[in-house]
Amino acid sequence: MQQIDQSVFFFLNGLHNHFFDDFFWYATKGIIYLPLYLIAAWLAYKQLGKRFWYLFLFVILTIILTDQSCDLIKQTVCRLRPSNDPCIASLVHVVNNYRGGDYGFPSAHACNTFGMAVFLYGVMRPKRWGLTLAFFAWAAIMSYSRIYLGVHYPSDILCGAVLGVSIGWGMALFHTYTLSLLRSQKKG
Repeated sequence: MQQIDQSVFFFLNGLHNHFFDDFFWYATKGIIYLPLYLIAAWLAYKQLGKRFWYLFLFVILTIILTDQSCDLIKQTVCRLRPSNDPCIASLVHVVNNYRGGDYGFPSAHACNTFGMAVFLYGVMRPKRWGLTLAFFAWAAIMSYSRIYLGVHYPSDILCGAVLGVSIGWGMALFHTYTLSLLRSQKKG
């Protein structure tokens, strides 16, 4: 399995040129997506009014859960990133000498972005298809950028995405459940 993971990694990491070096270097930075965040927040506030703050609380909780889950797993599994593995590091294409932290399994970037995309889909579906599509595209680009930059194997991305989808969907269900409890308490 490790051999297949490395082979796919080297194929995807090897698709590099100057344009994509710059593109994926900036694509992996969260700040570049600030307009997407602001549009999503504005649309959510417009749609939800005062309930926006309840949604915002769940967004923060989702990010904390995805990020901290990945950190706990990384510190337990201790799988070196491709860019930090002494056996293959010299073969890995890195950009701006960025090598990430020591461990890469699972990818927190994939987990966070897919978790957020699924959570927002679960809460706001089907009212904002364009926004949903933008969040899933953002998650896919962010995830591939981590392989391109040489800091994650494809299995790091896949497992991070699966974990993020699971947490995002669970948080969407929990959000819906607690919101219905709050509504029933106000009526009763």
